[in-house]
Amino acid sequence: MNKKLKTWRFDINNDELVKLVVSGSKTATSSIYTGNLIPKIGDRKILIFDNEKQACITVTKEVIITEFKNVDEKLAFLEGGKSFKYWRNVHFEYFKSIKPDFSEDDKILFEIFEVEENLICTRRKIAERIIQGNIDIFGKDYIFNEVNSGFNNTIFDINNKYIIKICGNDEEKEKFDKEYNFYIKNSLNRNIPKLYKYDKSNKIVPYYYEILEKVQGKTLYYFWYKMKEKKREEIIEKIINILKEIHKVRYDGYNFAEKTKNEIIDNFEKPKDIFKKEERELLQNSFELYDEILSDNRFSLIHGDLHFDNILYDGKNLKIIDFNDTRIAPIDYDLRLLYMCKSAPWKWADTEMDPYQKCEDYIHIFNYIKKYYTELNDIKCLDFRMIIYEILDYIRFLPKYKDIEAKERVVKLSNELINKFKGE
Repeated sequence: MNKKLKTWRFDINNDELVKLVVSGSKTATSSIYTGNLIPKIGDRKILIFDNEKQACITVTKEVIITEFKNVDEKLAFLEGGKSFKYWRNVHFEYFKSIKPDFSEDDKILFEIFEVEENLICTRRKIAERIIQGNIDIFGKDYIFNEVNSGFNNTIFDINNKYIIKICGNDEEKEKFDKEYNFYIKNSLNRNIPKLYKYDKSNKIVPYYYEILEKVQGKTLYYFWYKMKEKKREEIIEKIINILKEIHKVRYDGYNFAEKTKNEIIDNFEKPKDIFKKEERELLQNSFELYDEILSDNRFSLIHGDLHFDNILYDGKNLKIIDFNDTRIAPIDYDLRLLYMCKSAPWKWADTEMDPYQKCEDYIHIFNYIKKYYTELNDIKCLDFRMIIYEILDYIRFLPKYKDIEAKERVVKLSNELINKFKGE
């Protein structure tokens, strides 16, 4: 809801430290002084959680540059440490991990700040205004809590029965409209949440918002790693049956191959310094295969962001949620994220479930998908298309983050695409 300000986070233990900042226990941060990018007094920034939820707006009040050995107890206390001795030990080891020759004579920079606005409280006030403006739905007695999910939207649980989803980013308004249209077209589908209200009038709050049924259960990530293989296959069959219902209406197509290739090339060209010469040549050679591989398409309205975090399960029933990314696209494009679970199943899991996601638990997932969605098998070059979709997903990170791991994955997949396609 404050997209114009720059965001920041801590390098380690971010969520724990953010909570200290919000509570007022931490009002400073320190780093090795390099002489570059010195904060300015009055700088306003947004401190964010690991999941990119905005925690608070901070304002820089003072900047202090001093040798590590000269840091006193009062200054260290501002960082929220357990004790002065603890602060010195932890920070000395941390700075040495960054700069192996770090010594007590090296200078460090303290940025002292204060919280200008607690954005968690601000979001709660907005949610309460929506609740009070919709008493006919919620009733007069209510308990509500913010849900720790959603990258671009604010989500609240009301009475464990309803969900309020608030569009906090103007750039996401179009997606909100798409989601609303999806619910209208699929109002009889029992495998998605019920939509109670969609409000874009800005009368109650200056944001688009929607009120949805709260689906009981947890994301499929909480169950998958504990399931026997037979049960996993049964779950995929249920997911495919839900998708077939969503995909049943077909639409006129467009030049999907050109659109996909142009997006990949655009992201490839922006970070020019990240690829070696031979890597650039490899990718350019792979682009020549895209038109043929992506030529066979069956267009439908798709979910667009189908992964286990958007599939809720109560031990018996499955429901699919979050239709912000619905679009007209080839039906196989809706399965790309599940395909990618074979190599990176943790990618869409929350921090709690991330450690439990192992590649070996997903080794058969795409075979099950093809078994129960037989129409996919009629699509020419299906497995090669999935490789291109995976390249697309990883290469999107490069212009902004210049992620070396993502770059290496793109190169590996492009090489795999060339070798396998030409080897057929």
